[in-house]
Amino acid sequence: MGAKAREVDGYKLWYSGSTKAKNGVAILVEKELVDFVVEVRCKSDWVMAIKVLVGSEIISVVSFYASQIGLPDDIKRLS
Repeated sequence: MGAKAREVDGYKLWYSGSTKAKNGVAILVEKELVDFVVEVRCKSDWVMAIKVLVGSEIISVVSFYASQIGLPDDIKRLS
């Protein structure tokens, strides 16, 4: 399991997912920051993290997928 990547309109998109339009997670990075991405980790089709060097600091960005299929509307609105 690992992240796939591609260029999208001048951005870099890291993504993972098993079925198209079913589940998956992605992180989109502006082209000026792409060279400063030091790590991309894909834990599953639901959790992805990247580390970006910004100045002298490393910033972690985490993206989660949480399915809402089958949940009542009042719970979905809280998300």
